[in-house]
Amino acid sequence: MKAKEKEEKENIKLRYAVGLANALKKSQYKSFRDFALNIGFEPSYMQRIASGKVDIALSTSISLAEGLGISYAILSNYYDEVQETEIKDFLKEQNRNKRKKGLISKKKTSKRAKK
Repeated sequence: MKAKEKEEKENIKLRYAVGLANALKKSQYKSFRDFALNIGFEPSYMQRIASGKVDIALSTSISLAEGLGISYAILSNYYDEVQETEIKDFLKEQNRNKRKKGLISKKKTSKRAKK
């Protein structure tokens, strides 16, 4: 896969995650975990979808829409309405959460420290 194609695919997954999060905010569910448990998905799998790490099948996307009580067309509209700034904010939030969990450090390691 060419680098540009890979980048575009990653952007699609992130955009889907943001659109899904926007749809979830307007649903009855308080969290992705709550949503996953109510529709019969493993919370860990839902977390991977919600963080843009999984390229899901169409059937999964339709199941998610049905679980939210909306049509696939409406879920697709959420995807279409995602702005680039929302994706950037989403990525910043992911990094903040990783820092809180200690998965990444705030300071970048200098070349000198690596030696």
